[in-house]
Amino acid sequence: MPAADVEDLLRQVAPQVLGAVVRRYGNFDLAEDAVQEALVAAATQWLDGGVPANPKGWLITVAARRLTDMLRNEQARRRREDAVATWELPRQQPDAGDQSANSDDTLILLFMCCHPALSPPSQIALTLRAVGGLTTTEVARAFLVSEATMTRRITRAKQQIKDSGIPFRLPALQERTERLAVVLHVLYLIFTEGYAATSGPSLHRVELATEAIRLTRIVHELMPDNAEAAGLLALMLLTDARRAARTTPTGELVPLAEQDRALWNRDYITEGIALITAALPRGRSGPFNCMRRSRRSTTRPRARRKPTGRRSRRCMSCCCRARTTPWLP
Repeated sequence: MPAADVEDLLRQVAPQVLGAVVRRYGNFDLAEDAVQEALVAAATQWLDGGVPANPKGWLITVAARRLTDMLRNEQARRRREDAVATWELPRQQPDAGDQSANSDDTLILLFMCCHPALSPPSQIALTLRAVGGLTTTEVARAFLVSEATMTRRITRAKQQIKDSGIPFRLPALQERTERLAVVLHVLYLIFTEGYAATSGPSLHRVELATEAIRLTRIVHELMPDNAEAAGLLALMLLTDARRAARTTPTGELVPLAEQDRALWNRDYITEGIALITAALPRGRSGPFNCMRRSRRSTTRPRARRKPTGRRSRRCMSCCCRARTTPWLP
C-alpha cells in the first residue's frame, strides 16, 4: 500500500483507537501518548510488511501494550518516590577533607560488600564491581558467565544489602576477622587485574594495582597482628616491584631472567621483606604467606637463593590449595 494510503487509513482509525483505549483504561493523557506511539509503529512497519487484516485491532493491541508499560513505569516511579520520602537525611554533612585511614569510605564499602549475608561469589562479584572498578563485562569474564547473568547477580547482591539494613561503618573487630578471608581474596583479585590486565591495550592497569596495595595497607594497619594481611601486602609489594622491568617500551613481556633489576622498586622490596620477616614467627602460614615466600625468592640475588626443601614443598601445596578454593572465580 502506498504511503499516502497508509497515512489516510491511520488518520481515519486513530480516533476510534483512542476511544477504545480510553474506555478500557480511563487515563486520557497516557492513552493518547500510547496511541501516538502505536501510530508511529504502524507507519513504519506497514510500509514494509503490509497492512494487517484488522488495522484497528492491531493499533488497539499495540497501544494497549504501550499504555501498560507506561502505567507500570509510573507505578514503579511512585514506589521509588514513596521510598525516598521515608529516608532520613543525615544531620551532619561529611567532611570532604577527612583523609584519615580509619574513616576511609572505600575500606568501609569493601567490608560491606563482603557481608556474610551474601554468598561468597556475590561478595566477590559485587566488590570487584563497586570497589575494584571493573566493568560488569570484566567481572563476568572472570567468573566465566555471561554479562547478563553477572548483571543479575550484582543487582541481587545490592538489593540484599539494601534489605538487610547494614549500617555504613567499619565492622567490629570480630566481624572484620570473619570477613577478612573474603576481603583479602578480593583485594588479591583486584591487584591481579591491575598487574596483568585481562583486557585493554596495556598489560598493566596501574590504578587498580595501586588501589589494591593502598587498601591492603589500610587493612594491615587495622589488623597488624594478622599474618595473612601482612603476607598479602608483602606479596603485592614484591610482585609490583618488578612492574617497570616486565615489559619493553613496545609492550612485549620480558622473562624474569632477562629483566633489568636496576628498574625494580627497591623500596617495595625492602618493605615486603620486612613484612615477611615480621610475619614469620606468627605460626602456620596461610595461602598468601606461602605465595609471598615464593615471590620473595625471585627478588633475591641469584647467588643467595637456597635450594628447595620440605618447607618449599609445603608452601607449594598451600598455594595450590589456595588457587583451587571452590568459591574463587
